[in-house]
Amino acid sequence: MSKYTEQFKLNAIKAYLDGTKGLRTIARRFDIDVSLLRRWVSSYKLHRLTCLRKRGQRYSASFKREVVEYKRSHHLSLRQVAAHFGLGQSSQVGNWERQYYSGDLEPSTIANRRIPAVMTKKPKPAVPEAKDDALKPREQLLAELEYLRMENAYLKELEALQEQKKRRQTKKP
Repeated sequence: MSKYTEQFKLNAIKAYLDGTKGLRTIARRFDIDVSLLRRWVSSYKLHRLTCLRKRGQRYSASFKREVVEYKRSHHLSLRQVAAHFGLGQSSQVGNWERQYYSGDLEPSTIANRRIPAVMTKKPKPAVPEAKDDALKPREQLLAELEYLRMENAYLKELEALQEQKKRRQTKKP
């Protein structure tokens, strides 16, 4: 889902195309970035639509090659090419251009695709708790002792803070 509705985009575009105010003024009035409004306006001028592509759309290598070659042959900027082809981000054209010149624009095969790592949640091995302290290993006893000491210190601190609060309340009246 896009952040801005079609109607919102259309209102911003129409406000700019009325011709009374500039891009920056309209962008401030609608609380959007100037470059975003510029992209909407150029796309609207070319295609009369506010949103041409769906999010997450994948493009073929031939389409990417066509976009890069169009940019090169017409000597256009990234923004102009993105508006011409109805692409959402002009940086996407720049990425394709880099891939084109490095020779990596070929369609990725299943082997080349990055497969996300599956993180399994392994349960922590349960340490058998012996009921009798004499049967517990020394490390476990020391860990329990440290935990109990921290718990005791925390409770003492809490008690001291509560007493301090009571003293402040008795001094006020």
